[in-house]
Amino acid sequence: MKHFYSVLFCAMLWSMSVNGQYLRLTASENAFRAGDMLVKTQVEYRDAGASGLGIIWDFTFLQPINEMYDVNYFHTDSADLTLFCGREPDARYYYQQSGDTIKAIGFENNTAYMHYFKPEIRLKFPLRFGDTLYSAFAGSGQYGLRVPMLVEGYTRVHYDADGTLKIPDYPDGVPALRVHTQNRYTQASMDSLQMKIDTWSWYVQGTRYPVFESVQTSIIYFKMLYNGDSIPNDTTNFQTSFYYPPSQQVNIFDDTFGGGQSTGIHAVFTDADWQPNPVIDNLQITYRLTRNAMVWFTVHANGGIPLCQTSPSYQQAGNNETVISMSHLMTGSYTVYVHVDDMVLMQTIIKR
Repeated sequence: MKHFYSVLFCAMLWSMSVNGQYLRLTASENAFRAGDMLVKTQVEYRDAGASGLGIIWDFTFLQPINEMYDVNYFHTDSADLTLFCGREPDARYYYQQSGDTIKAIGFENNTAYMHYFKPEIRLKFPLRFGDTLYSAFAGSGQYGLRVPMLVEGYTRVHYDADGTLKIPDYPDGVPALRVHTQNRYTQASMDSLQMKIDTWSWYVQGTRYPVFESVQTSIIYFKMLYNGDSIPNDTTNFQTSFYYPPSQQVNIFDDTFGGGQSTGIHAVFTDADWQPNPVIDNLQITYRLTRNAMVWFTVHANGGIPLCQTSPSYQQAGNNETVISMSHLMTGSYTVYVHVDDMVLMQTIIKR
């Protein structure tokens, strides 16, 4: 009996540790937000290592492969704020974020376009250690300008590891969790070709998005046998890693803390008034800065395409005003981004 209570006590301690001490992903802290911007750098591949608890990942020294570039998140439709896009220089990834779930609904790049008529689940909140999500997906699109594509497959998302991550921004280490996402693709009517993508994503406390990712892609070619069966014949493998420096992520922290005290851009850019809205010719923006700052404005179409920009200017604390000419724009909905130093805020404007 004494041994039984000892085992029970240890099990209770382990349960409390898993549910209390270890990190988790939540909608309030890790869901996408329009206006967020990240810096992404491709680096030499780092192996993901084992899964489990109490693991130490040392990615302090990274070898860059390509130059840094920005990743921007924005709403694709001001009438439906559940739709998001993650835009990179050569690609766009489309998501629907509703309630506690983020679904991938398509992508486009320089060579292909894909729309998932059966979306894949990417995250569901809260996500705790050991949680696993599974979803089947299917989509259609085209490769190049002429080749139609029809794909199907499944996605498995697993919170498989928790520990300490060492990266250039945190050389001494910071608590981190890891999510392993497995994507399996098969092109319809082409059972001789399959693709597997394994992505390991590390999150650290205080950041909304991953700070490090390792990706392995395998393209498997099958050989058809006379009896109709198929066997793997050849495999092409690609692997790489990406670093998202936490110090260069913009607008990723909560805008208010306990007590309602404003932080981030809302603590600097205040008392804003956008008139008129809807606008016909000129949009007048009056606002107050709580400190000196570099300020400029950009106007974007719903698809995120930049249309015009004011010149960046160093403005003094106090009341300020900016006028944006919108007379040349077509009737519709536009997004105006306010840039204050390295922070960003968005406002939807209707043009008549």
